[in-house]
Amino acid sequence: MTAAVATTDEPQPQEQPQQVETGPSLFRRRGFRSIRLRLLWRMLLLVGLTLGLITIVESFILSARLNERVDAELAHEIREFRTFVKGHRPSADQPRSGVRELFVSVLRNQVPDQNQTLLTLVDGDPFRRTAIEPPTRLDTDSALVTEFAAAPRPAYGDATTAAGHIRYVTVPVTVEGDPAHGVLVVATFTETERAEISDTIRMEMLLGLSALFLAAGVGWVFAGRLTAPLLLLRDAARSISETDLTARIAVHDEDEISQLATTFNAMLDRLEESFATKRQFMDDTGHELRTPITIVLGHLELLDVDDPVARRKTVDVAIDELHRMNRIVEELLMLAQARRPESLKPGDVVLPELIEEVYVKASALAPRRWMLELADDTPPGMLHGDRQLLTQALIQLAQNAAQHTEEHARIWIGGRVHDGVAELWVRDSGPGVPPAEQNRIFERFARGGRARGSGGAGLGLAIVKAIAEAHHGKVTLNNRPGHGATFTLEIPLHKVPCDQQRTLPPTSSLPKTKPKSRPLWGRGSAPTAS
Repeated sequence: MTAAVATTDEPQPQEQPQQVETGPSLFRRRGFRSIRLRLLWRMLLLVGLTLGLITIVESFILSARLNERVDAELAHEIREFRTFVKGHRPSADQPRSGVRELFVSVLRNQVPDQNQTLLTLVDGDPFRRTAIEPPTRLDTDSALVTEFAAAPRPAYGDATTAAGHIRYVTVPVTVEGDPAHGVLVVATFTETERAEISDTIRMEMLLGLSALFLAAGVGWVFAGRLTAPLLLLRDAARSISETDLTARIAVHDEDEISQLATTFNAMLDRLEESFATKRQFMDDTGHELRTPITIVLGHLELLDVDDPVARRKTVDVAIDELHRMNRIVEELLMLAQARRPESLKPGDVVLPELIEEVYVKASALAPRRWMLELADDTPPGMLHGDRQLLTQALIQLAQNAAQHTEEHARIWIGGRVHDGVAELWVRDSGPGVPPAEQNRIFERFARGGRARGSGGAGLGLAIVKAIAEAHHGKVTLNNRPGHGATFTLEIPLHKVPCDQQRTLPPTSSLPKTKPKSRPLWGRGSAPTAS
């Protein structure tokens, strides 16, 4: 008898009074609108979504791997069944057997794996099953038996039983010469493995929740540290007023918020400097203009309009005081402008050209023997600064020197580059600065010795100092009482590339002193003072 197994392939408005909020509104404004809490919620949401996604994907993967393993075991059982059928074909002299005899032989010789059972059906009714008792009997479940018997071809499937989930494969079987229709069912109970997967997923969820709570605590601390500069920024902004701009934020890191705090501190520095300049200007203006205004008012109140001589004298006094007031205001404005670095109009200034320009302009200030000093110990550099303000500072020093020297006295104007600093000086041969006045010579309205009769407001050297500081430099005094004084501007030098540097002709000494009637760098003669 020949057994044929039928199978297929495998399957800036007005300030309003502050309103006090309480209750839920206060919680919403101060709770959920807190940047610290919002950062924490967003972080926890991201962590929670990540953990949830990982859990879902892992559950899917574990279930898929379980199905693959079970399908592999079921396919192995089917291959063993086919091998058995091929080897069970009877010879010509042996009596033929039907489907039932085939199933009896199969169940007698085939041992199922753990959590696995074999069930046979003949004409839709349960026939035999494996001797090992399964977790639950499938042949007593009429719905399952009907589903198994209706399989027209080999197929995999899933079902739920009293013992949990099963994965099965059905193989229709026919034997030549036997009209009976048989079905071999190989089922694997997967509830134990699926319970283990569920326990694993449940444990990972608990660990994920623990990690989420831990992340919440750590995130709250780190969010607090991250937003601390913002709170300091808020408190500093609240404490700022026109009379108090001293609040600053301590910066310890280099992140974006720390950079914001640094920028805020720089803004406060500029505001404080601006308010200080404004207050100083108002104080200086009130201090200096009070006297000429009092003089003019006093003369006008005592003016005798019927006396032409007295009227003329009063007008002369008033005009002279008004000119002095105008000069004071101009100097105060210049001082206020020179103190602000942002008011500079920087550009590249060649040092020899600047010295030459100042030398030529200073020659017309007074009949002095103006001398030019050049130092050639270093190659010429290029200043990066405001040419007009630097020229004004040197002219102011030259004018100051002219006021403190006699006619035809010598005054030197020079400069050099030393250790990356441009030194521009004006040196005179006058009496020098009295030692008692040396420490206050650069203060506002400081008039020393012979300068008190010059008619100035005492702002010249203060302007020079402000210009030097605006260029991140300084002005120094080398005083020799009885032998003159040297005022030096020290400005940081911005060197230019070698192919752009200007080379001077060789000089014979260091420093080199030239009378002003000598040519300047081969560009003609300077005017001679009488």
